[in-house]
Amino acid sequence: MPGELSHLPQYSSTSELSSAYPIHRIDNPNCEDIWFCSFSGGAPVICPIHTTKTFHFAAALAIGILFSALPKIAGAQCGTTPATGAITWTTNWCDEFNGAANSPISSANWTYDTGGGGWGNNELETYCAPMSNTSPCSSSSPNAYIDGSGHLAIQVRLNGTTYTSARLKTRGLQSFHSGRIEASIQMPSHAGLWPAFWMLGAQPHVSWPTVGESDVMENWPTTSNIPGPGATGNCSTIHTKVTGGSGKGKCFTLPSGEQVDTAFHVYGEIWSANMIQFYVDDPTHPFFVVTASDLPSGDVWPFSSSADPFFLITNVAVGGTLGAPTDSLTCCQPPMLLDYVRQYLPSAIPAPQLTPTGNITVTAGATSGNTTTIDLLGTMGSGRVTFSCSTNAPKASCVVTSSDSVNNHTVDFSNSSSATAAVTVTTTANTQRGGHPNGTAPGSYTVTVNVFTESSSDATQPSASTSFGLTVN
Repeated sequence: MPGELSHLPQYSSTSELSSAYPIHRIDNPNCEDIWFCSFSGGAPVICPIHTTKTFHFAAALAIGILFSALPKIAGAQCGTTPATGAITWTTNWCDEFNGAANSPISSANWTYDTGGGGWGNNELETYCAPMSNTSPCSSSSPNAYIDGSGHLAIQVRLNGTTYTSARLKTRGLQSFHSGRIEASIQMPSHAGLWPAFWMLGAQPHVSWPTVGESDVMENWPTTSNIPGPGATGNCSTIHTKVTGGSGKGKCFTLPSGEQVDTAFHVYGEIWSANMIQFYVDDPTHPFFVVTASDLPSGDVWPFSSSADPFFLITNVAVGGTLGAPTDSLTCCQPPMLLDYVRQYLPSAIPAPQLTPTGNITVTAGATSGNTTTIDLLGTMGSGRVTFSCSTNAPKASCVVTSSDSVNNHTVDFSNSSSATAAVTVTTTANTQRGGHPNGTAPGSYTVTVNVFTESSSDATQPSASTSFGLTVN
């Protein structure tokens, strides 16, 4: 969420997240059907779960006993993911949440933000660590717990008049700067709830938003003051120095009437040098691709260096900029469930061959005749590449564009092995008569184009480069 400065020295945020369903925990043994039960000020609050599945409590208990008797995968054993075209993915880090019910959440992976005060977004919740008994928190009714069915649960509760929730982060424990980051999540969708799975920059002495933020999954109700995607979608956004709280993002609607609160969905990003590709369920079809070239003038892309690590956060906020207003049942929704969180690393991708088709000769300041093309020959099935462009000509810049319908600063080799990109050079006219030029001085210069594949992780180390001549008259 934008502007969370008071409680997050050196950083803030713009997203928060939750996941839920199906019922995995029943606090009231007298429940006859599937009902979710919580407690407010010591009194039971019973709210029906809106789901097509109905179980008798005894059946649910029997199922729970059955599954608890089955062998579980060791917590250290990570799940895998299929290849995407020519790219194979190796699981580099994970948390599968496979502990017994109410067993400790991994202290090697997660720590907690705690407290209230609005978090810079007028949020209503107080965040609690699982073992905290500082009012309004209670270790007997934790807001984050392992449910015993392979999930991390984040539960919003109402303690008297105060909402409590949990916000977990890997800061100081696990850091990331590239790869495929994804989580399998089922979340509640209800008035007042604002769940998220996101990343925040950890670079020392760099404040938000310059430090960077990447919101992999952010969901808030259609009934909010600022309407959100609700139960049928997800929004992904990046926040940088210039884009700030508004960020640069896009929302996605699930196909075929699917919902975030009735099934698990995979929310992820493919994160490589100068490019992030956001997807839901299918990494071969990202719905939002953003590159360094998409940023406004004067902005800084903070996502492409091992010197700029990021940490993961997952939470459910209540109310606030995107969550408000709440209603009488905000307190009593199912928890957000995370089945897993993983980082995959890609196999090495062969760099495409770059062949300029010609040089550029242009009068300083001209807006025609200032473009040439580059032919690319890549590996089919190797996904997208993106570019950077530079020139040693003074007061000049360049940009690479393509016909890619998802992002015209990328080329997609998923179903092709060849492509063409255009390079446009912008120079500055010389308006001063006599003396030294006040624009791009006439002369011979060089334009350099770099390309980055999905296995690139550092913008200072391109996968391939080429150059061509620029003559300015």
